[in-house]
Amino acid sequence: MNHFSVITVVLNDLVGLKKTQRSVMEQKGADFEWIVHDGGSGEKITSYLQSLGSRVRWVSERDQGIYDAMNRAVSMCSGDYVVFMNAGDTFCDGATLAKVATALSASKQAADILFGGAMLSFPGSGKRAYRSPRLVENSLWHGVPANHQATFYRKSLLEVTPYDLQYPLCGDYYLSAMLIQNGANSLYLNEPLAIFEVGGQSYKKLRQLFMEPYRIQRDVLGMPIHYRLASIVKRFVSTIGFVLLSQSTFRKK
Repeated sequence: MNHFSVITVVLNDLVGLKKTQRSVMEQKGADFEWIVHDGGSGEKITSYLQSLGSRVRWVSERDQGIYDAMNRAVSMCSGDYVVFMNAGDTFCDGATLAKVATALSASKQAADILFGGAMLSFPGSGKRAYRSPRLVENSLWHGVPANHQATFYRKSLLEVTPYDLQYPLCGDYYLSAMLIQNGANSLYLNEPLAIFEVGGQSYKKLRQLFMEPYRIQRDVLGMPIHYRLASIVKRFVSTIGFVLLSQSTFRKK
């Protein structure tokens, strides 16, 4: 059976960390470890992590942002596959890792990446929507085939190809694009694996949110300019929709 490493990155979010901890510890029927990288939040976070004892392996240290923290956490892992569930993220249910383990074991070809489905939650409106995983050949030209929290990476690939810190918002897109370009094979599991709350800092940095994918499409994927421009238009339309659904959340922040 495959051994999973669940990585959580946190900074000053004890409520979100506890929420994720409950979801991780509910997992049954799968072999996993939980790794937490805290960005130097202070005593509240470290005291809580200490109270968990052997249920978690953790470190608290300053980092250069979320993707630097993820890279550092990978070096602490012993699992075959890695999934990133950061503070506030949750699995869909307690059987998620078991479902992924079954899918990986049933695959005829050893998968480098598993792309799964995710439930998108819009806190401002109370609405939810299911996002199924998309075929790489149909989606990578524009964005990630699946939400980051519903993507499982073979750990050995992350040791060779880490997140690139020049993409602080779209590091997950860079990683998937780079791995696929380097020949990684994919497996798809069309079931909800994670719950993702739409919103946050990415949608407050719209120019950066548009330009980082443009650079990835140009420098990593080598896409012609008309595809890159089409992607910007598509991203603009989808972003406006997400902002409208989440607008009351933004007003609260």
